[in-house]
Amino acid sequence: MKHADKLSQAARKLKAQGHTVEPRIMFGRVWCEIDRRMLASSQEMEKLADGVYSLSELEELYIRRRALEAQVGRRSD
Repeated sequence: MKHADKLSQAARKLKAQGHTVEPRIMFGRVWCEIDRRMLASSQEMEKLADGVYSLSELEELYIRRRALEAQVGRRSD
């Protein structure tokens, strides 16, 4: 299945569960904003489409990514 097809499949899956999904292009990459509160990379969305990740696992990845970004940001100050 093509990359774009998997992204669409993942978005449909989340929308069917009552979530909002909006594509965003940030820093030259495609991200999906879910419920206006978290971002998932296109690769993470593909894994959601494949059944590898659940929404709660995507949320955990997002929280860890934000914590890591905060640590890196503090080091560069």
